[in-house]
Amino acid sequence: MKGFFITGTDTGVGKTEVAACLAGCFLRKGFKVAVMKPVATGVRRTCSDARILKTAARSNAPLNRINPVALRYPLAPLTAKRLEKKKIDLNIIWRNFRKLKSASDVVIVEGIGGLMTPIKKTGRTVFYVRDMILKMGLPVILVTRPDLGTINHTLMTIGMLRARGIKIAGVIINYTSHVKKDLAVKTNPSVIEELSGIKVLGVMYYNKDRKRRRIRWSGKTGF
Repeated sequence: MKGFFITGTDTGVGKTEVAACLAGCFLRKGFKVAVMKPVATGVRRTCSDARILKTAARSNAPLNRINPVALRYPLAPLTAKRLEKKKIDLNIIWRNFRKLKSASDVVIVEGIGGLMTPIKKTGRTVFYVRDMILKMGLPVILVTRPDLGTINHTLMTIGMLRARGIKIAGVIINYTSHVKKDLAVKTNPSVIEELSGIKVLGVMYYNKDRKRRRIRWSGKTGF
């Protein structure tokens, strides 16, 4: 293991905030940290997620290495690249990943959307985010939301990761907005752990100031 792949149960669950926080945690422990957002959509000029990650890791890597594939339309990459009439060269992603990994102690890679977000189709073969994780060979940290419905989405994602033999380092529950701490929110973490056997590493509570968001680690867990 030389890092983690940060994926989510869906889009908008706050993968960037979690990835940036993890990068900062490793940096403070004295590690040289590399960050990567291999594919991003909804990009007009430069990828805002890549800039956040670069700042968090104090990385000297150029943005086009951190984010080698940037597409304009805020859609799944497969759809976005068709509308732009562009091709996605996966070899560019692999080359930049190897460079970042070799020059660092830890690499934090943030995916796009969830596991079944389609990136590229060649003939009848579709390349999904799950395939990118397999190719990179990194253990996964799964970011999920806290409220009602998260058990279903989290367990389905864990099941798919296991079916492909992907190692799961743990789950982080992220509050992307103010959420009422009702009975579902209070019980979801323990139920996810009980039914999946995967550790809930911690919770990131909402703060309007993104720079002040921190992960509250569970028990002895911590990076």
